[in-house]
Amino acid sequence: MVEHTSPLEADDPTGHGADEAFVVEELARRTGVSVRSLRNYQSRRLLPPPVLRGRTGYYGPEHIERVRLVQQLRAAGLKLDGIARMLDSDTTADGQLLAFTEHARGMFTAPEPETTTLADLVDRFRLDADSAPAVLETALRLGLVREAPDAPDGEPRVEVVAPALLAAGEEAMRLLGLDAPGALDLLERLRRHADGVAKLYVELFVDRVWQPFVDAGKPAVAWPDVEQALDDLRQLATRALEATFGLAMVHRVERVLGERPHG
Repeated sequence: MVEHTSPLEADDPTGHGADEAFVVEELARRTGVSVRSLRNYQSRRLLPPPVLRGRTGYYGPEHIERVRLVQQLRAAGLKLDGIARMLDSDTTADGQLLAFTEHARGMFTAPEPETTTLADLVDRFRLDADSAPAVLETALRLGLVREAPDAPDGEPRVEVVAPALLAAGEEAMRLLGLDAPGALDLLERLRRHADGVAKLYVELFVDRVWQPFVDAGKPAVAWPDVEQALDDLRQLATRALEATFGLAMVHRVERVLGERPHG
């Protein structure tokens, strides 16, 4: 398909005015997304197809809003494949979808991040000059901390994204005699298991709640029910995970300690 900058004629097939119908290069200019990325969005069904006039595709304001929605969802941490499962060719509910996504993230987001100095973090985890860079890089990769603007006096600062989780790593060092790399390795392994649980529940939500909602055309009156279903799922997952972990610990303790000879 060839997309160029020919002006629309009077019989505009797009349903938009002459100023509201434009080709892909103009869509790229207005959104700041490259033409290549826009075509990738289309191939993944993230972007509704343009209206064809001959061999030229024309876009409108709804395409701009969809591109912005995709950008916002990506900024929220969603991958393109996941976004594609949430979207369809109907752009009328995009604003509600973004609001729902922000609401969903709020359900699971940790308390407000804490900002601290890099020196304080190094001191808390008893890091020396040789090990500090690697440990901080691991903490950044795991999403435990992220870079923050320097303090007014120029001292480097970081934002602790998950204060409770980082505190758990600090406690593991004290209780188990781990060093900082060992504590982060523990947190990383816990994170992998948690990702598996999250994947399980999100897939259930998509299959049992979200997909039927999409198939029904995303009716506006059903949005509160979808939000409530996600909140119910959050509470169910929390209770079930806590109970499952308790049961697993009982079995593991009995199995491991029961095999050890008693002195």
